[in-house]
Amino acid sequence: MNRSLFTSTLLGLLLASSPTAQAGFITGEVWVNQQPAAANATLAQHLALGTADATFNSGAFNYNSNVGGYTIGGFLNNPTFTSTSAAFAAHGGAAGDLNQTYFYFTGTIHLNAGNNSFVVGHDDGLQLNIDGIGLVVNAPGPTGFTNTPFNVNGGAGGDFNFELSYGETLGPPAQLLWTVNGATITSTPEPASLTMLGFGVVGIFGYARRRRNTTVAPANV
Repeated sequence: MNRSLFTSTLLGLLLASSPTAQAGFITGEVWVNQQPAAANATLAQHLALGTADATFNSGAFNYNSNVGGYTIGGFLNNPTFTSTSAAFAAHGGAAGDLNQTYFYFTGTIHLNAGNNSFVVGHDDGLQLNIDGIGLVVNAPGPTGFTNTPFNVNGGAGGDFNFELSYGETLGPPAQLLWTVNGATITSTPEPASLTMLGFGVVGIFGYARRRRNTTVAPANV
């Protein structure tokens, strides 16, 4: 392998998989046909509702039914759903109507030291809690699209766990957007994924080293 090509390939792999400065791995749960919970989307609802109808990994908080369509999968940018229930299947699964659904997200967000600029846009209601900071958005009821800018003090900076509840009711559109310091909250690979990347990089180095040290025996004539 050409050394410059190898180096550029390796750098590309590392940069493509490096964690963003915004968030850690994000997971989500969804409950279907939940009018009371969707209309009052408090964080406590997920405890009262019990086991979710489906779980999924969330790529980023840039959900907009005007873009993906007014279905559960379209709104969430078509993730892979796991642990699905009979109720979820009967509702149409990922293609099911988004109305009267309740969502619960958890993850880890990185905040800079001092003030961090938040913008949370939503239609309908949500609550957002950050461990060690508190309830930074408390608007669980139905609403038209509301874009809420505010500052959050990250203290000395670091990683903070968060939980976010969202309820969709009263029909389209549905929107849930979240940026911190101008960047969309995005999910980064799980530690296991990063470990596998490390094995892959080691393998590439080993292969390149073997190629460099291998000599070709002269052919018999």
